[in-house]
Amino acid sequence: MATTGLTNDNGVDDPYQDNETAENSAIDLREVFAAFYRSRKWIGAIFLGCLVIAFAYTLLATRLFDGIASIEVRQEAEKVLGTEADREGAATKIDSDRFLQTQLDIIRSRSVANSVAESLGLYRDSKFLDAMNVTDEPKNSGVLSPDEAKRQQVLETLEDNLSVFYTGETRLLAISFTSPDPRLASKLSNAFAESYIRNNLSRKFDSSSYALEFLRDQLTEAQARLEKSEQAAVDYASRTRIVDVSNAATGDSDVGIPKSLITAQLVQLNTAYSQAVADRIAAQEKWRRVSAMSIMTVPDVLSNQAVQALIERRAQAEASYEEQLTNRQPDYPTVKEAKNRVGELNEQIGAIGNNIRRSIRSEYDVALALERQIARRIDRLKTTTLSEQNESIELSILRREANTNRLQYESLLKRYNELNAEAGVQSNNLAIVDRAPVPVEASWPKWPLNIALAILFGGLVSTLFVVVREQLFDVVRTGEDVQSRLRLALLGGVPVSETLEEDMRDPKTSVSEAFSSIRTGVALASDHGIPRSIMFTSTQASEGKSSACFAMAMSFARLGKKVLVIDVDLRRPNAHHMFNVKNTKGASNVLAGQIDAKDAIIASGENLIDILPAGDIPPNPTELIMGNQLETLLDKVSELYEIVLVDSAPVLGLADAIILSRQVEATIFVIEAGRTSMKGAQGAVNRLSDGGGHVIGAILSKLDLGSLGYGGDYTYQYEYKAHNNVTK
Repeated sequence: MATTGLTNDNGVDDPYQDNETAENSAIDLREVFAAFYRSRKWIGAIFLGCLVIAFAYTLLATRLFDGIASIEVRQEAEKVLGTEADREGAATKIDSDRFLQTQLDIIRSRSVANSVAESLGLYRDSKFLDAMNVTDEPKNSGVLSPDEAKRQQVLETLEDNLSVFYTGETRLLAISFTSPDPRLASKLSNAFAESYIRNNLSRKFDSSSYALEFLRDQLTEAQARLEKSEQAAVDYASRTRIVDVSNAATGDSDVGIPKSLITAQLVQLNTAYSQAVADRIAAQEKWRRVSAMSIMTVPDVLSNQAVQALIERRAQAEASYEEQLTNRQPDYPTVKEAKNRVGELNEQIGAIGNNIRRSIRSEYDVALALERQIARRIDRLKTTTLSEQNESIELSILRREANTNRLQYESLLKRYNELNAEAGVQSNNLAIVDRAPVPVEASWPKWPLNIALAILFGGLVSTLFVVVREQLFDVVRTGEDVQSRLRLALLGGVPVSETLEEDMRDPKTSVSEAFSSIRTGVALASDHGIPRSIMFTSTQASEGKSSACFAMAMSFARLGKKVLVIDVDLRRPNAHHMFNVKNTKGASNVLAGQIDAKDAIIASGENLIDILPAGDIPPNPTELIMGNQLETLLDKVSELYEIVLVDSAPVLGLADAIILSRQVEATIFVIEAGRTSMKGAQGAVNRLSDGGGHVIGAILSKLDLGSLGYGGDYTYQYEYKAHNNVTK
């Protein structure tokens, strides 16, 4: 049996699960293109509407002009005195950017705008507001007077139409003012530049005056504190008779900390003690190694010239002794004499080696004694030094305070002299580079920008429209939807046709070829070939189930099969229209027991096809189908016909198809491509499966791939056409 593609409760892997996972994990560009293609008319309308709005706005909008003045902004003023020479060079890139941003905010400030308004007399009348097309009354909550409210409105108008910017690569600031009047735009841009420079000079003058007055007071106080602290240090040193020899004791004494003779001597002894400890450790380590070695392995012994000479002589004596032993007996006088000479040389070498070892021990003892002697001297000086330090703590505090006061006084005096010299120099770090000319061309509206914005907005709205439309109208369109989302086997797709009956009578048409392919799929749906009874149903009416039933009957008849078509759609019967027969009596009459089946079956006019029309429409079709009469009818006609095709009612909203699906061997689900909603189809398939029906697959009817936005890759039939003029 062919699988329906539904989830297997026994744990068998779903054949479509991998497909669905892959589709959900990546964007299918063909689906995206198809979605936009299906909405192409809406997209065209959206773009056209956006362009029309852009054109209308561009034609009707008020023309605005920008007056632009440029100002050079240096981080510091011109270098007049040497005191300010290095300030700008020390500034980092971040400091420079922060400085320039600060200048931008100053130009936008309310104080500069107020200075411009007062210098040009913008508060006196309403000419400025009229020229700026400001017709609204000033906003006043009752707190401000009418004049104050008008001033507020003038300032807000100036701020709203002012733009200040810089490129980031240079120190040129651009001041732009936008106005419907080009002359007013130029005039106000220059006014802002001039007011900004005047305010900058005023701030510098006020700041210098305040700084000089403040530093003058601070210098007076610092001078008094310095005199008092120095006198206190001198008086205390005289009383305690502490002699400061910092320069004699060490070359880099701490400021404010006096050093006495005892302290200097202790420092020298500490240095000597460190060297003595190092010498003792070296001598001790050398003696430890030498004491553990034999005399003839000590490096100092081996390197001794006398020992080396004796060793050489001993080697000669041993050689002479060995030579005589080869010719004489050991007790021979000359042999004994040679042996005694070797012994004497060994004794001399041992004596010299022992002397060298004792000298190494003596070096260690001398180093140890020196270390202990210096340590005892340091201990005595520490006691004396600690006593002296306790007495000099107050002097150190007094001298440190005096040094601090001196540094503070010198710093204040230096800064005071710098400001005093700079106070008479009226330099400025701002300069107008270009005054704003009267603009000739309007800066707004801009045709290219408005068209580009219209296109961009149209693209965004179109994309949003397509996404919302696809979500709201989620329908079954392709075989991939049937397989991956409905979990049904795709039997085939049928192209849209206005004359399906005529196309089916011609076996060479694409519709006939499509149903021939579907017929093959149906034959492979079970292990015994074509099912004996097949029901056709759909989600809703007018999806093509009756047409599919008619076409399958024609296709099976071409194979020589004897086919019976039973119309059990007792609400809206249609099979008799397809076969062009009368519907005076039929299935409803047979199920009601009024007539026998053989009396209701009529010839369709097609070869090997008979039809049992629906008959009279009963008031209760569901109750009529629920009985055993339909099952008995199917058993009876199955003995007379090879294939029984049942045209059923739609699934949603009705129970007829659910009941019938249990009584037929197989069910084919017909879906109209591009119309049937995915949720509706899923609900219908689930109802058929839950009702015990065996859905062998689905047919996509009325398939028009071009209108759905899919290309030639999506095809569900094979076409063979003869080419008469081609020689093979």
